[in-house]
Amino acid sequence: MPKLLDFETFCEDLKEITTFKIIDKKKFHSEGLFSEQIFGPVKNYTCQCGTYHGASKQGGACKDCGVDIVNSDERRKRFAKIKLPFMVVNPIFYDLVVSMGGSNLKTALDLLMKNEKSVLYLDDGSYAVSIHPESIPSSYRTWDKLEAILELVVGFTNNMISSGSEDWKIVQENLDKLFIRNIIILPPDLRPMAKGSERNKVDKINRYYVQILTNKEKLGETVLDIQDRKDLFYDYFRMIQRDVNELYDNIIVKLSKKEGLIRGNILGKRIDFSGRAVIIPEPLLEVDECELPYIMVLELFKLQIARRLLDIGRFKLLNRAIDFVDDCIESHNPILFKICTDIVKNEVCLLNRQPTLHRLGMIGFNIKVSLSKNEFNPITSVIKIHPLACHGFNADFDGDQMAVYIPITEETKQEVREKFLMSKNFTNPANGELTARPSQDIILGIYMLTKNKFPDLQGEVIYKNTKMTEGMKIFNECLPENYPPINLPITEKGLMIILNDINDRFSEDILAQVLDNIKRKGFMYSTLYGVTMSLDSCAVDKIGDIQESIYKLEDPGDQLATISSKKIKNFLRQNFKYSYMIESGARGSWDQVRQLILTRGFISNFSGQILPTPIKHNLIDGLTPQEFFNSTYGCRKGLLDVALNTGTSGYLSRKLIFTCTNLILNPDLDDCGSTDYLEVYVADERKAEMLIFRNHLIDGKLHQITKENYQDVIGKTLLLRTPIFCKTPEICCTCYGDLHKKIRSKFIGVIAAQSLGECNTQLVLRTFHTSGVAEVDKNRDSKSALTQMDIIGDLASASKALHQFKDRTYEDIVDDLYVIYNRRRRIHHIHFECIVSQLMWYGFQKWRLVEDRDNKIPEYHSVQTVPSYESWLLGLAFSNPKRHILRGIMYDGMYHGIMDRILRGERYDQK
Repeated sequence: MPKLLDFETFCEDLKEITTFKIIDKKKFHSEGLFSEQIFGPVKNYTCQCGTYHGASKQGGACKDCGVDIVNSDERRKRFAKIKLPFMVVNPIFYDLVVSMGGSNLKTALDLLMKNEKSVLYLDDGSYAVSIHPESIPSSYRTWDKLEAILELVVGFTNNMISSGSEDWKIVQENLDKLFIRNIIILPPDLRPMAKGSERNKVDKINRYYVQILTNKEKLGETVLDIQDRKDLFYDYFRMIQRDVNELYDNIIVKLSKKEGLIRGNILGKRIDFSGRAVIIPEPLLEVDECELPYIMVLELFKLQIARRLLDIGRFKLLNRAIDFVDDCIESHNPILFKICTDIVKNEVCLLNRQPTLHRLGMIGFNIKVSLSKNEFNPITSVIKIHPLACHGFNADFDGDQMAVYIPITEETKQEVREKFLMSKNFTNPANGELTARPSQDIILGIYMLTKNKFPDLQGEVIYKNTKMTEGMKIFNECLPENYPPINLPITEKGLMIILNDINDRFSEDILAQVLDNIKRKGFMYSTLYGVTMSLDSCAVDKIGDIQESIYKLEDPGDQLATISSKKIKNFLRQNFKYSYMIESGARGSWDQVRQLILTRGFISNFSGQILPTPIKHNLIDGLTPQEFFNSTYGCRKGLLDVALNTGTSGYLSRKLIFTCTNLILNPDLDDCGSTDYLEVYVADERKAEMLIFRNHLIDGKLHQITKENYQDVIGKTLLLRTPIFCKTPEICCTCYGDLHKKIRSKFIGVIAAQSLGECNTQLVLRTFHTSGVAEVDKNRDSKSALTQMDIIGDLASASKALHQFKDRTYEDIVDDLYVIYNRRRRIHHIHFECIVSQLMWYGFQKWRLVEDRDNKIPEYHSVQTVPSYESWLLGLAFSNPKRHILRGIMYDGMYHGIMDRILRGERYDQK
């Protein structure tokens, strides 16, 4: 059984704070709440006299002021105490008893604590509280003050234990903690003094400490014996008890919330050796390289550069060398460029673009130093990245910034090289697709090259026993030597099929080389082709007849169907001068072309309903004032959706991640031996693809779904091994499948949560780009009610599916999540199963780990509450912290979260 903190034992050796005064002669008071004599020096190894003693004198104390010669971080560790003039009720114990005893016990205790006339008496074997002692028969035994509170708690506890309640034994074993005489003072760095006016110089916690000390001093000045004066005792008791309770509540609040100690200092920190800058593309880089600006490198590697200056004899003192580096930073002096280049030759960094929605938001690169100059800026302070790195980061070059982090230890550097480098992250963990996606200029250049648009490259040659043009040969030379020859025009879709195939069949090094080859040829030939667009060239004659044929139809549904028909698309393809842009996949869509040169069509209003009056004109000819006004509704709705729902999406993603933090794969455990299976019906090819790498049961034997045989399972109901039924704390490889070999991580829960969370936010942001133009689900009859395809509605449905369960089973939840998310994005089926497995509990134990689980019905907890079951630390940070502290007292040892182990100074994988 757990025990409450023994305040008296804990406080026995703590130094006492005796005054509410904080400042004395412009220094911290020696016995005050910020005393350097008690809590340690404000500056490292510097006493209150202002003398710097140095680390060599550590452990001693200044003879004049008495301040210990230690590091200033002691002010984050040292506690102190306030000794109260009398006992008060321990607020933690009070909350524990009240939470277990209910409202009747709370009412009785409150009367005893807050009314000086109240007494406890025994009436026919039952305890009762009265505020009219004179009406109690003299034969009754009565108790008052603290004795009454103790008697009531003891009596109630004994009654509960005698009635068979095991939980009340915890109270019985801790009755000596009901009253406390000492108040623990938190280290001053956890309750720092705020800057500003004198009135707001200390935060709430400090104010309560001051109030307690002030009331204590008033009590010390009282000449009367308060123990004999019941009314006077209760006046002071109520004041100090109130201050102690409010202090306790505020300390708990300080633990939680976004700015609290846990979320602000433990779960998220600012770090040294990091920087931030705008990003620009650098086509000459290799996929694993990035260029950091010279000024940033000087700052990030300042210590190494200063040490190199000492080694070459430029300076004799490290401080002088550091000052010289600082001067070079301030003056943009490039004199250290050669040293910087040598130092970063074997260094790696992590680049992070926020919001970091999934693992690909943080990727590792080998460092190069950039010293680009131009007439406006002597040294360009931008980070240069490989163009193909954008897709994973979801970055573009319209002013996006990235943060850079430098790993310090050899262990972390090695981890970056093995797991984080761009070449190690070509596969998206969410769906297995290639993340290094050529786009825009590269796609256009490859398309024009293979479409034979260059007269000098139209001659025929024989390459790999295949007759093709010289342009096609140039493209084929970008591919691996033993790859079959391609002899078709290459669009973005075709190129991604080829690259995904290479990703499956060849090593990462070969894929990286292919990507760089395609990048160079794509940029080269898009530049040589020299595409330039103009409005005059976009204009098309004789569009009036087409417009009339659309809008002469009476039914708006028929009009909408005609606008989206193949006939209109063919007209656009034949008449739009830059149709190769869309056909190649380099940029734009036929819907955008239609708005540009034909008709803008139908738009939606604020509520998502498609307006029955279409915008007949196009953007080149211009809209009428009425059409322009009508078109503003949907555009503004898109902006509002982004503003209002991005926060909701982000918080749901955060909850998902903390729900799944402790779901880990054991790559060394082949099979847990589970004989339970998840029934999944495979309706189409897309779902079959999302089941690749999974193990399913056929005729009593397990078979794996692969890229070669996945089409065989379409239209069948499969019996899948799944994390929902895995019998071991860490998921076995058979239940998870071979996807773990691709994602290179044992933290399968976090990856599952990120896969859904990244999709949530991208769904919200996508509404920003539609500008209110009507988009109808292609799988729905377009003649039905004119309702806009609601992307935000999907987010609400996902949130509901993860919070409200009613009579839904695990199969229902998995299916609901799959339908919602795969409508917009391809996501592996295993990720939904991982999340659902974390939602299923039995008491305080995961249902899948319960013995005889077949006879026990699982309880489904929402992503709002699962983190508090998984981790004591996460419960304090996100759930009701007071309730969570009491639960921790009641059920000792149920928490085994990764973050709890890290907080205790252990490795995350330590048992």
